Amino acid sequence: MAKYLHTMGHEIMVVSAKDQPLQPTLELEIPSEKVIYTDWININAIPMLFLGGRDKIAAKGFSIDGSNRNLLRCLGNVYKMFLNFPDGQIGWYPYGVRAARQLLKTWRPDIIYASAMPYTSLLIAYKISQEYHLPWVAEFRDLWTDNYYYIYPGMRKRIEQKLERKILKTAKGAVTVSKPLAEILRRKYDIPVKVILNGFDPEDFDNCPLSASHNDDKRLKIVYTGSIYEGKRDPTPLFVALKSMGINAVENINVEFYGRYLGVVADLAKKYCVENLVNLYPSIPYREALAKQKSADVLLLLLWNDFKEKGVYTGKMFEYLGARRPILAIGPEDNVAANLIIERSAGVVATDPKNIADALNKWCLMKKEGIDFSIKHSMLDDLTRRYQTAILS
Repeated sequence: MAKYLHTMGHEIMVVSAKDQPLQPTLELEIPSEKVIYTDWININAIPMLFLGGRDKIAAKGFSIDGSNRNLLRCLGNVYKMFLNFPDGQIGWYPYGVRAARQLLKTWRPDIIYASAMPYTSLLIAYKISQEYHLPWVAEFRDLWTDNYYYIYPGMRKRIEQKLERKILKTAKGAVTVSKPLAEILRRKYDIPVKVILNGFDPEDFDNCPLSASHNDDKRLKIVYTGSIYEGKRDPTPLFVALKSMGINAVENINVEFYGRYLGVVADLAKKYCVENLVNLYPSIPYREALAKQKSADVLLLLLWNDFKEKGVYTGKMFEYLGARRPILAIGPEDNVAANLIIERSAGVVATDPKNIADALNKWCLMKKEGIDFSIKHSMLDDLTRRYQTAILS
């Protein structure tokens, strides 16, 4: 969004944190002098060290195996409940505020635009807005206390809700990523709310050529990129479908997973006797992930089978659309992600293994016959980040 706001001629400055515990594989797409990187305090340094160190977690994530899994998860939640308030990035707050104050000595914006997560970003914007009498807008890539992944008990939630109300009532407006999430914000706060979709950037795919193996392999290649959340997004229906297809699946289908927490995928593949069709790989840089998506025949999207996710698009889904490969979405049809796939003729949404098998057989046949089943460009033009940033502007 910053890239296209800058391209459109808006004068922007970004305050962010340096040396974040993520793989530094994304390119900066605005002039470097437009970004101020600050220090921060890692309030989770001790548990991260216990789990193998920051570099290991950044590269591979972490999962807890064995009989101590539930105990360690419980201890982690207790730690976060008291120290990650409102989130694990609260150690950035004093540095972000200080950097904004320093910036405002020589440059005064017309508006402050704060993007969450992390919600600490909203606290910084609120503080600076109050001190300098500047209007601000809150962007919710995920909702705060209404987040479908919110894990903390009632007392913590009530305190956090009070904090959320206190700062949101001072905002001039809010932005979020879907109509259902916007309705939640409108019901709670008397402020304008605009829907700006995640979108995809066609330029990201320009330098991602199809791999040679894609042209040579006669099997249908299904690709999944991203983390797996045990019990929330489940590939079981796909594995049941593959098992039911028997020799046809063995001869004609290959499934590749790239990401973190894939141990549960290996266990499920073995359980349904399809491990010979499933290949697991560690996380890869963003550009490589886009190349894998573009080189796939079908892209696998796992939706959480929960009504709370009804208003949630994943960023991954828009990447998939940018790759213009058909999407196999496993999960309920009653959510915005599924609706978008169906409305744009961008793939298949199913939970029944029989329906999944039917779709796979159809795609296998189309590939054998050399039929192009990529998504048409005209179906997606309004989902680009350039288009969405124009709405934001």
